[in-house]
Amino acid sequence: MDRYALLGWPVKHSVSPQMQGAGFQALGIEATYELLEVTPEDLLECVGRLARAGYAGWNATVPHKEQLATLVHELDPGAAAAGSVNTVVNRGGRLKGYSTDGVGLARAVAESFGLAVTGARFVFLGTGGAARATAVHFARAGAAEIILVNRTVSKAETLAASIAAAAPDCPVRCLPLAASTAVAQALAGMDCLIQSTSLGLHAGDPPPLDPACLPPALAVMDMIYGDTPFLQGARARGCRTADGRGMLLYQGVRSFELWTGRQAPVEAMRAGLEQALAARR
Repeated sequence: MDRYALLGWPVKHSVSPQMQGAGFQALGIEATYELLEVTPEDLLECVGRLARAGYAGWNATVPHKEQLATLVHELDPGAAAAGSVNTVVNRGGRLKGYSTDGVGLARAVAESFGLAVTGARFVFLGTGGAARATAVHFARAGAAEIILVNRTVSKAETLAASIAAAAPDCPVRCLPLAASTAVAQALAGMDCLIQSTSLGLHAGDPPPLDPACLPPALAVMDMIYGDTPFLQGARARGCRTADGRGMLLYQGVRSFELWTGRQAPVEAMRAGLEQALAARR
C-alpha cells in the first residue's frame, strides 16, 4: 500500500485526504493519505523520515513550500522558477519536487471563466507564497500582463523580480494597496483578479480590497474556498466570481497524476472535496 501525506503548520483543516482518497478509491489504488503537522524547524527531519519510510510522495502547504524546494534532489523547471514545491515524488529515495499550484489555478480559471492564461491580463492581490508560485507559472505560460498589488510594495517588487527572471517577456507592474485610485484605474484594463491573501478566512476580516474598485467586467477568483464577503461584494458589482475550490481540486489532480502516472478521476475527486467541505459547514 502506497503512503502519501500533506505537511503543513497548521494542517488539521485540510480536506485533501478526502479528495485524494476519493481518487484512489475510484481507480482501485490501495493507498493512504494523512495529515502531518510539522513545524518549520522539523521539516528537514520529517522529509528524511518520510523518504526512509518509503512514502511514495507528499504535498506541502503553508509555510513549507519554499523551504521544501531546498530539500529535494531535483526540481521540476516550474518549481525551480517559482522557488516553491508543493508536491514531492519519491522514487527509490530520490526526491523530485514540483509546483502544481499554477497548473491548478490555470485550470480553475479556465473552468470558471472560460479564460486561458495565454494572452490574458491578471491582477494578483497579495504576494505571499500562493501568489508566488501561481504568478510565476502564469508569466511562463504567456500571460499578457501581471499586476501585483500588495500592502508592502517591496514584497511585490521581490516577486516581480522572480517573474522577470522566469519570463522576461511578461510585463509586470507593482502597486501599493493603499493607492486605491491607481488600483481601480489599473483594474479597468485587466481580465481577472486573483485574491491570494488570507483575508476572508475568519469572520470579521476586513475586505482585502474595496469592491467599489472592481469593474463589472472583471472575473474575480478568491483562493479561499467559500463564499467570502469579498466575493459577495464583487458579485454585487456585477463581476463573475469563483472561490478557491477549483484551484484546490486541480492542483491535487496534478499531484495525483505525478504520483500514480495515471489520469486522475477528476469528478470523483471533486465529489470527495465537495462532501468534505459540506461536512464542515
